[in-house]
Amino acid sequence: MILPIYINQYLRFKFRFIIYIIILFSSLPIQSDAIKKFKIVIDPGHGGTKQTPYEIYGDKYDTVSGRYLEPYKNGGVFKDRTESEIVLQVGKEIKEILDLTKTKKGFKKFQTYIKLFSDSNAPWIKIESVLTREDSYIDRNYREKDDKNENYRLYDYPDFKTGIMKEGRLSFINKEEPNVVVSLHINDMGSRSDTDNGGMGVVLTPSYQTFDLLKRISEKKTEPEQFLNSPWNNWMVFEKGWSPLENAIADAWIYFHGYWPTKDGTRANLDRFEGFRYNMVTWKYKDEDGWEDKVSNSEGPYSLDHSLFRPDGKYWDRERGKPELLKREKGSEGFGGDNHYAGMELLRFLQYGLRIEINSSDTYKSPNLILAPYVSTYSLPALVNAISAYLEIGDIRSTRDIYFLTQKRKKTAISIAVGIYSLCNGLEIRKNDSPYIPKGKRLEFEKYINKNGKSYFLNLQEKESEK
Repeated sequence: MILPIYINQYLRFKFRFIIYIIILFSSLPIQSDAIKKFKIVIDPGHGGTKQTPYEIYGDKYDTVSGRYLEPYKNGGVFKDRTESEIVLQVGKEIKEILDLTKTKKGFKKFQTYIKLFSDSNAPWIKIESVLTREDSYIDRNYREKDDKNENYRLYDYPDFKTGIMKEGRLSFINKEEPNVVVSLHINDMGSRSDTDNGGMGVVLTPSYQTFDLLKRISEKKTEPEQFLNSPWNNWMVFEKGWSPLENAIADAWIYFHGYWPTKDGTRANLDRFEGFRYNMVTWKYKDEDGWEDKVSNSEGPYSLDHSLFRPDGKYWDRERGKPELLKREKGSEGFGGDNHYAGMELLRFLQYGLRIEINSSDTYKSPNLILAPYVSTYSLPALVNAISAYLEIGDIRSTRDIYFLTQKRKKTAISIAVGIYSLCNGLEIRKNDSPYIPKGKRLEFEKYINKNGKSYFLNLQEKESEK
């Protein structure tokens, strides 16, 4: 009778051991592998310089005229502050933090950053991040180059020696096929002092439907009130002496025709050409080779007259398609689509994060508030397939803004990195007294899957329906 006793004890031990193993593994904070993977491009703005003459060294190369149409935009500079270098260091820090998600061990460290914002057990997801640049024209490898803007241009450009076209940042971003691109910039409000209210805000470009509204207003087919009463009415004023509506109509001309209009918005100003920008990018929406020979004042997509313009071609099919409406119109912020939500959510995380773990020795206890969006026909939100979180993360003249972007750079990067995680997965945010609480709602990437099961973000070359 002794043997059955030992067998019974063995079975009880085995049962307890199995229960122990189950409890042990169920209590582990991270699953055996990431549940999902996401691709993010981090775009630290600028990197080059205003090398002269701009027709040879600038940006926005026009294959019709064979020259650059504008000087390279080198970013804001004030006193000893340089936008190009500050955003590069912030971008590198964000990437370093996101790279933690590539391994189980690294994600445990990343979870400690999540805990600053949330009490939830966030699941492991892998976030692959890529920088559009890791240096600038002032670095050693580029100081002696004839063309100091090589590798930093926004648009495609010819090699300085061979003339062979090379891809600019927009083409690079689309080639990477990211879910989200986070573009980092610092504003320069110009006349305001360095103790102002800052320049943090989201940069937006509306969709075809808003530009078409502006087109119809300039043609006297629609009353201006339809625009003035819309959420887009706070348009950026680039042309001094012109109203926001006149600037918006000018941007609609640039969007449709590549040319600025006269102030009354009735005809093209042939002395101010911005180019057919969608043909300056390597992607599936570029017109076929030889499109330059079709440019004329006749009916079609290259017309210089609103009444003769026709939205023909792959690019204009894209612009009128559902994905671009989702990205650039309406949405949870009331307008601006998923681009507006993604940008505002990252700024809410930034505002929230910079207000936690404040020390008495800190020069500033809180950042400047978020300003209204900057609205115009900006290239990046319009010419990448990814959801665009285009951010002005401060003002170059604001001592407070620069303090957080330099002295508190790690905290800035952690806040944006956790915000990116939330955009990918969602996150339940701990409530506090911050004036900005992130919503913690993930982006619905499923909306961008077409009827063929293909993601809109893929830079596939074959023609496919995306409406």
